[in-house]
Amino acid sequence: MNKAQTELHKALHYLDRGRLESGELSLKQAMEAADAAGDSTTYIRVAVCYGDLLWEMERYGESERWLQLALDRFACSKQSDTDALNVEMNRAKELIDI
Repeated sequence: MNKAQTELHKALHYLDRGRLESGELSLKQAMEAADAAGDSTTYIRVAVCYGDLLWEMERYGESERWLQLALDRFACSKQSDTDALNVEMNRAKELIDI
């Protein structure tokens, strides 16, 4: 597991416990680490998770921006991991369409 994946798991742990600020910080760190490592799969997962969190926090404009970024990155990437990202992509589309 790389640094981005570790930060994503940490963020999910925080969010499961209602620690939104800590979860948001870990998601931002996970995005930075995934971007630096060129880990598109983790970056897309984190962007959707972050967009979902922002939606739940009623920060709709920011949420849509991150969800659209995830969809755009997915469309432009040469993902061999498309099945693994289907759930995230469907969630992003669902939130944008609300």
